[in-house]
Amino acid sequence: TVTAKPNAGADQTVCAGTNATLTGTSPTTGTWTAQSGNPVGATLGGTAGGVASVSFATTASGAYNFIYTANGCTDTMSVTVTAKPNAGADQTVCAGTSATLTGTSPTTGTWSSQSGNPVGSTLGSTVGGVASVSFATTASGTYNFIYTANSCTDTMSVTVTAKPNAGADQTV
Repeated sequence: TVTAKPNAGADQTVCAGTNATLTGTSPTTGTWTAQSGNPVGATLGGTAGGVASVSFATTASGAYNFIYTANGCTDTMSVTVTAKPNAGADQTVCAGTSATLTGTSPTTGTWSSQSGNPVGSTLGSTVGGVASVSFATTASGTYNFIYTANSCTDTMSVTVTAKPNAGADQTV
């Protein structure tokens, strides 16, 4: 008796700190297990209908193999976890000034403004993971900037406080 090999599906690439869905077929009655020797940082949930979810810690990185077993036969899926870039610490600046955005791990990423930011910011180009953003004198609120490297993202918030008004100049 020859039993058909189950199908673990296509290999995947995900970012650290996210989840992956493992979907086994042919048949969908199999179960998922983590391969011995996988790096740390993966938590595999239970299997239902051939489907399981695996969550990866923000510190996870590397190749993780998961085995789909059905009718005594197995197939393996590999999930490559890419390290999450680091956008750096949130900042607070005054209106009418600028902030330096410094992304690391790696420094080959690019900066972009998050959709829905308040008006009043101008983001410069990214060189070596670093960009400058200027804020108008009327700018106020929280602005989010996204650092993207290797298809993964991290967000930095810059809170802009209104410039105080010292009043009109006086002659005495």
